[in-house]
Amino acid sequence: MIRNFFLFIFIITFFVVCQSPVEKKIEITTTTTNQEKMEAREDSIALINAYAAQEKIEWFITPDVETRMIRATSEDDAADDPAIWKHPTESHKSLVFGSNKKGGLATYNLSGTEVAYYSIGNINNVDVLYNFPLNGSLITVLGCTNRTSQGINLFKINPQDGSLENIAADSLLVDQDLIDDIYGFCFAKDETTQKFYAVINGKNGLMQQFEMKATDSKIALKLSRSVQFDSQTEGMTADTESGFLYVGEEAKGIWKLSISPTNSDKSFLHLSDDSNPNIAYDIEGLTIFGNYLIASSQGNFSYAIFELEGDNRYLTSFKITNNDNIDGVEETDGLDVIGDSISVDFPNGMLVLQDGFNFENGQQIPQNFKYVRLEKVLNILKR
Repeated sequence: MIRNFFLFIFIITFFVVCQSPVEKKIEITTTTTNQEKMEAREDSIALINAYAAQEKIEWFITPDVETRMIRATSEDDAADDPAIWKHPTESHKSLVFGSNKKGGLATYNLSGTEVAYYSIGNINNVDVLYNFPLNGSLITVLGCTNRTSQGINLFKINPQDGSLENIAADSLLVDQDLIDDIYGFCFAKDETTQKFYAVINGKNGLMQQFEMKATDSKIALKLSRSVQFDSQTEGMTADTESGFLYVGEEAKGIWKLSISPTNSDKSFLHLSDDSNPNIAYDIEGLTIFGNYLIASSQGNFSYAIFELEGDNRYLTSFKITNNDNIDGVEETDGLDVIGDSISVDFPNGMLVLQDGFNFENGQQIPQNFKYVRLEKVLNILKR
């Protein structure tokens, strides 16, 4: 992606100017062209529209912690998707796994320090699954899509220190004649059948759901179903309690499907598209906590919240702006949330987001992930 010095100067200049009363009068273009649908990092018109649209989002919160910058250059679109792992006995030792589309998977502690790095390929999306039965015990599994191998990586998370052990029974490669560049990933569990699934999708909008099969001390995957969407998909998340899987079709909105592969019903979330003035394409990361679904609205640097119950009513949107020490968050790809207390700094849970434009002392640096105390989001919902 094109992120050169001149674009950096333009970003800084526009950001400063748009704080003035004059620039706040900029109107968002009503006719959306293909150029305007490009990511902000790729196109100056998209950048102008994204910042102008973000100005219209009323509620804002600030980040509390940021991770070390990703192992990439400041011009790389490298960081993508985080997954939170809660330590089973000492929650303050919980970790955040962050994907790097330029070469691997990073592990960060709750202070944002990188504690491990796995050079396993260009990792796109990542998720954590608890209580998978394997070899007579219940284990925690980390899974991710690997765009270098065009396959799926599966690891057992060591419950003591969060280190990773490969438990894939084979290479778990996808059929590249069907999947055009593997992208999205999430785990799901069908409570009715007690079956576990690994779900992937690709740039061509094809989603595939694989049943996870324990084979001695390894995990194999068996294709259960394929679902074709009209255009590119990526962000996905599963609600085990209600039995639904949510899929983001980037240029359209959010779809709701049964986790059960035998149920072909599919519905579209009302106001998850551009009929909602607080959403601008692309729809990217999806995550669930409590009775809420959060979606990253990448085209206006904001986050939309929906109810999980009933018809998934749209509730509100918020943005994440600078605090005194940490810059705000823009153009988020992936995000994850945990609703449990995990430390004194995050007593009510934590929201983790990929930051597409990371700045330090006014200089653009490689991307990273931002942590937010979950009570800030809860306070918005109470208003």
